[in-house]
Amino acid sequence: MRMGSFGEDLRMERLNRGIALEKITEVTKISQRHLVALEENEFRVLPGGILNKGIVRGYVNVLGLDEMDWIGR
Repeated sequence: MRMGSFGEDLRMERLNRGIALEKITEVTKISQRHLVALEENEFRVLPGGILNKGIVRGYVNVLGLDEMDWIGR
């Protein structure tokens, strides 16, 4: 499997599972703007620090992915 960018990989995982960004926003209360920024590797748009980890954690949990793998990346 080709390793894409972090955000691109997340987006592909989400699309493969047929989960809408709206669903992630609904479950996690993370703004859609931040989720889109994450998928587009626009990390400067994110709040920063520990909050970024929380955003990644919320996103991958909704998809059922391994939290530690993704936070490690």
